[in-house]
Amino acid sequence: MAILIEPWRIPEEGKDMAGEEPAAVLDLEPGSHITADGPIVYALHLQCVSRELIVRGKVGCRLRFECSRCAETFALEVGETDFFAERAVENVHDTVDLTDEVRETIILAFPSYPLCQPACRGLCVQCGINLNKERCGCSQPANESWTALSGLDRIEVRNGRTQKEKIKK
Repeated sequence: MAILIEPWRIPEEGKDMAGEEPAAVLDLEPGSHITADGPIVYALHLQCVSRELIVRGKVGCRLRFECSRCAETFALEVGETDFFAERAVENVHDTVDLTDEVRETIILAFPSYPLCQPACRGLCVQCGINLNKERCGCSQPANESWTALSGLDRIEVRNGRTQKEKIKK
């Protein structure tokens, strides 16, 4: 369960490397809203230049997320098509483990607000029905959170004074 690279086996022109690793490498918390739906897949080009290992390619994993609006589970391919890693190689005969870099790259690609679809309608705030699947008969409550500021659009400000102040003087 590691992406190991042996720099001494990389020719001067570089080497391609592809494979899969178990999704357990991601170390996702049990019971979280994110679960693996397949292995980590990678296709990398390796090159050693002046005691530096340079790795470029694609990394990804199919995961299942819980939608932030409707709480339904959906699958999504997450990863990076421009993966890049650079590692100093002191001893060419030491094996380099890129597992942490790949794991971090995939985790950073997780959506911060996962949605099953861009137009997800979410859940009804009154009865909890998934509005993507069916309609409910609930009347939508009026949004009264901004009523205290509703009259501000009628006040004119010129030269630091409101229109009402200008009239009084």
